[in-house]
Amino acid sequence: MNINWLDIKKLNYVVVVAEELSFSRAAHRLHMSQPPLSQQIRLIEKNLGMRLFERSTRSVSLTAFGLLFVEKAKRVLAAHTELGECVSASQKGGDQPLKVGCISLAFEALMSDGIAAFQVQQPYLALVLEEGSSAELINRCDTQQLHGAIIRAHAPDMPNQALRHLKSEKYVLACPKKWQLTMSSTSICILSGRPFIHYPQHVQPKLHAAITQVFDEAQAEMNVVQEVKTKSTTLSLVAAGLGAAIVPQSMCRKYQHQVDFIDIEEHLPSVDYYLYSTDWEAHKGLEALYGVLSHLG
Repeated sequence: MNINWLDIKKLNYVVVVAEELSFSRAAHRLHMSQPPLSQQIRLIEKNLGMRLFERSTRSVSLTAFGLLFVEKAKRVLAAHTELGECVSASQKGGDQPLKVGCISLAFEALMSDGIAAFQVQQPYLALVLEEGSSAELINRCDTQQLHGAIIRAHAPDMPNQALRHLKSEKYVLACPKKWQLTMSSTSICILSGRPFIHYPQHVQPKLHAAITQVFDEAQAEMNVVQEVKTKSTTLSLVAAGLGAAIVPQSMCRKYQHQVDFIDIEEHLPSVDYYLYSTDWEAHKGLEALYGVLSHLG
């Protein structure tokens, strides 16, 4: 099938509608009115001979073909953007930017020092950072929207060639100052029945199960009062006295004046950070970044 008519602008229309799942919101993002956008999408579907979207008076959703189409379209748009960046960088006499995703936790553990060290080593290379969850960033790497991503993985089931280990650190107990726990280490039993700030199971189900097992083996009652995705928000709640939490040791530096941190006597899995990429040759800066971060780890 000849799809020369399917240009970048039309692909962008489809992707924006897919991201918003609303023609009105998509039209606002595209700085156009809704009727012309709807007309363009209908024309694209007619030319393809396949429906991309299911529409009703209340909702918009992707068809099975639409899901596949949007995944491929995002790759084309990412490649087009990268080509533009390459041309722009060449005109300026430099390299294209290195686009790297990073989970928020890794900024504290690695990137606060890593960015400075990387810029010293690569002063003429622009580093573009994007924050997100591990799952989100892996997907953006897989669709060539990012060159690589710094993620956290517990018992990773991804291909070994896609992962390079950067750092491991231990978990510690974070307690409100008002609890006045001054010991340097303690059993997890100290949390039995006390308010505990956990994180949603779907974020890291294997790690969630491991922590639950530690509580069970210590016969400690887990009294979960809040579930929070980010560790910075978790520690804000701990500092406010709402409960204790289990957090990576690197968080101690930033919150040591607001929270008491105590070593945990029971064995917990380590916090493992990896640099993830589906193509290590996509940008020469990836190897340089890995060298800097692995040295810091």
